[in-house]
Amino acid sequence: MAKLKHITKYHERALELKYKGYSYQNIAEDINHRFEKSRKAKFTEQTIKDWFRQSGTLQETYRLYEQEMDAIHQETVDIIRKAGVRVREQNFRLANEMLVALMGSQNDGVKLAAIKELLDRVEGHPKDRIELSKLNFKDMSPSERWEFIPYEMQLALARNQYPDAKAQIINKWLETGE
Repeated sequence: MAKLKHITKYHERALELKYKGYSYQNIAEDINHRFEKSRKAKFTEQTIKDWFRQSGTLQETYRLYEQEMDAIHQETVDIIRKAGVRVREQNFRLANEMLVALMGSQNDGVKLAAIKELLDRVEGHPKDRIELSKLNFKDMSPSERWEFIPYEMQLALARNQYPDAKAQIINKWLETGE
C-alpha cells in the first residue's frame, strides 16, 4: 500500500465525502470544483476509486477515519440519549407534581381533569368502546368484518379448530354480514 507523507486538502475532502456516502463520481466532481484553481489536472472517477481500493493510497487512512468518525457519532448519540432521559425524568416529575397540586384546586372541573390524567397514567387509558348495535356489518367488506372477530377466534378458524357447522356460520357472517 502506498503511504502518504501528508494528506492534502483534497484527500481530506475525499475521505469526508466517502464517509457521507457520496459516489466516486460525485467525489471527483466535488474535488475538481472545489480545488480547480490549485490543480490543473482533473480527478476522474477512476482516480478516486483507486485511492480507496484495497492497497490504495487512502484505503488504510479511510479505515482509520471511518473508525474515528463512527466513535465520535456513537459518543454524540450516547450523550444526547442520556440528556434526553434526564430531561424526560425531570419534566415527568414536574408534570406529576403539578397534577397533584391541581387536585387541590377549588374548581371541581380542574380537580376531575387532574385525577383523570393521573389515573390514566397509572392505570392506562380506558379502551375505546364501540357501539356495535350502531354498525351496519352488511355495508362492510369481509376484511373489515374480520377485524371484529377476536384474535383467538381468528387463530382457531385459521387452524380449523372449530366444528364445521360453527365455522360455516362464522364464514357466512364474514362473507355477508348476516
